[in-house]
Amino acid sequence: MERGKFILILGNMFAGKTEELINRLVRSREYKHKIVCAFKPAKDTRSGTGLLKTAKDVTFPAIDILEGDAYEILKKIKLREWEIGRKLDVVGIDEVQFFSCNIYQVIDHLLNNGYDVIAAGLKLDFRGEPFPHSVSLLGLVETTYDLLLLTSCCKICGEEAQLPQRIIDGKPAKYSDAVELVGGAECYEARCHKHHELPEKPPTA
Repeated sequence: MERGKFILILGNMFAGKTEELINRLVRSREYKHKIVCAFKPAKDTRSGTGLLKTAKDVTFPAIDILEGDAYEILKKIKLREWEIGRKLDVVGIDEVQFFSCNIYQVIDHLLNNGYDVIAAGLKLDFRGEPFPHSVSLLGLVETTYDLLLLTSCCKICGEEAQLPQRIIDGKPAKYSDAVELVGGAECYEARCHKHHELPEKPPTA
């Protein structure tokens, strides 16, 4: 069986990652006549249940995965294929940083079984440090054409913004705060390195 094709979309918050994912899924469905299915972690409640949703309110049907258990994706795919009576062609996965550590193995398994996979997620957390589960997927990228690195605009100066700035009660979050906090514009801003603030960051971090 021919190995599937993998596309990885990484970037900052408000960079259009979900929009790019949806666009590619729609193109696969509408123009290539592929059977597609999208997944997202249930903990990402910003888009509501059963949907991918962009900042511009563009939506696409998705299956929520409880607890972010990547192996559940495989179970849901089998169920979906049983419902429609045929194999899926393309699998889309949003917010990959929130899935369990076995997301790499799950995507590799799908590729080995002939599925095309498009995954999108945050590259860096609010500390400016890599999200391990997102960055690990670089190991599955075969060419530079299969990797999209997206930036947004700094809220302060408008320059290219690589970093998510977490804001809590109007102040920058501290380095010691929990890494995972699902939210949108109410608690995050896009910032460049110059304007990213991180109180109590250790000198060697």
